[in-house]
Amino acid sequence: MHKKHDPPSLEAWLPPGEFPAPRKRPTQSRSRALVDAVAEACLRILEDAGDEALTMARIAEVSGVAIGSIYQYFPNKDAIVALLYERVLDQESAQLLLLREGLVGVPLTVALREILANIIRVEVRLFKLNQAFHLRFHAALHLGMWGGAYRTAGEFIEATWLPLLRMYEAEITTPNPAMAAYLLGKGLRGVIRSVLEDIPAQLESPALLDSLVAMAVGCLRPPLEK
Repeated sequence: MHKKHDPPSLEAWLPPGEFPAPRKRPTQSRSRALVDAVAEACLRILEDAGDEALTMARIAEVSGVAIGSIYQYFPNKDAIVALLYERVLDQESAQLLLLREGLVGVPLTVALREILANIIRVEVRLFKLNQAFHLRFHAALHLGMWGGAYRTAGEFIEATWLPLLRMYEAEITTPNPAMAAYLLGKGLRGVIRSVLEDIPAQLESPALLDSLVAMAVGCLRPPLEK
């Protein structure tokens, strides 16, 4: 769908000061090893004990890195958690490209189900990493925008969802594909965000995926007016 770009840091998706950012990025092998140890300790604490147990002192204890050295790179624990999210999104961005390549030639409903199932899977992975952080910075944690050089959601939709709809124009009856693309690219993610906030236990239910697919098909094949 689009040319692969090196992903920017997550703070690029929100105005300055709104997303946790490191003080500096490691450039040498020794400093990279230090940051890796801190990130692994943060992940281990989150998996074993949850966000309530995550403190800078505990990260220093588990990583074996002096707390003063940690503060040289990270102003607070949120900046370390943000690094974990960056790494997950880097991994998922590569997988997303493979998914898109595999959609060539498949029927529309199959493509929609694959796309939406992947969105849900990634949302579940990010949500389980740190639920409060994920909800607080959900706007920045956008896998589709992470893989491309998009400044706005509109640019993302125009570069990804609209070309997808053109691929399936023989299977689509909507008179307004641009609006349909917006609803698919923006609206369905909003629905998923609401599920995360209100009924997170339903995020992995087959009913949610079935409903999202039905909503997507309804946007693309609206009922004929009587």
